[in-house]
Amino acid sequence: MIGRADIVSRLAARLPRQRSITIVGPGGIGKTTVALAVAEALIPGYDHGVWLIDLAPLSDPRLVPSALAAVLGLEIRAENSLPGLIAGLKDKEMLLVLDNCEHVIDEAAALTAGILRGVPGVHILATSREPLRAEGEHVYRLSPLQRPPGTAGLTAAEALGFPAVQLFVERAAASLDEFELSDADAPIVADICRKLDGLPLAIEFAAARVEAFGLHGLATRLDERLRLLTSGRRAALPRHRTLSATLDWSYGLLTEAEQRVLRRLAIFAGGFTLHAAGAVAADATHPKSEIIDQVAELVAKSLVAADVGDAEPRELWPEVGDGVTG
Repeated sequence: MIGRADIVSRLAARLPRQRSITIVGPGGIGKTTVALAVAEALIPGYDHGVWLIDLAPLSDPRLVPSALAAVLGLEIRAENSLPGLIAGLKDKEMLLVLDNCEHVIDEAAALTAGILRGVPGVHILATSREPLRAEGEHVYRLSPLQRPPGTAGLTAAEALGFPAVQLFVERAAASLDEFELSDADAPIVADICRKLDGLPLAIEFAAARVEAFGLHGLATRLDERLRLLTSGRRAALPRHRTLSATLDWSYGLLTEAEQRVLRRLAIFAGGFTLHAAGAVAADATHPKSEIIDQVAELVAKSLVAADVGDAEPRELWPEVGDGVTG
């Protein structure tokens, strides 16, 4: 884990007080990595343990309570299994890590809310591409890895002070044993990390391509990043094996209206204002007020990143958004 130690410490301090935290962010940003590190740090604080419930394999949302029961070794036979789960967890002090909630979001939210109400000693750490919106939930939106600004004369030592560059160099050296970052190559690597918006999964894919293309060749091919960045781990989930698959998974979870707005927003090469979004996405049957609501949903679902620091909020394509077309 690179560049996340402070975040892990902060979340580990918050969770015992806040009981339910959801780590939110786009695919490939490292939500599971952070959640597992937080859970490991908190193992001594729970008398009945820390339990990981991976919801990614589930195709039927109704199986969410059963997945939890199976991990905990509880026999829940009633059709409405939540009361049985709550009874089985009574007087327990444990942490449940609900990983990959986005495709079963409603059921994960209902389970979280029910446990928080019925079992005071159980805490929940969830990961999802959007908030659960469950009662009692606290949301932590995970940021990309910090990357160097576009300054002239960047040295290797300076570049390696940024987690995005550290990750790139570590992964490049893993696939190309003699790889070392030189002062001459530091600006190139920094530019690659900036173009990939500090997204850990994309940086890992890019670093694995150094052996095939070299740094200069890789940098010139990043405009075709969805076709280029395909060297994922074979054991990874299918949606994490290529950058395109990561985007497709998130896109497939959108409503038809949200998909339409996202396709229309793809005309923007960079950031855009809400006014501009309304201008390109609204039509006779979809007024600007509706478009603004859908852009807000896209922000919540980590497919658009909002910059609210300006006088007028701006929406920026997130880490995997540059390849959306339509």
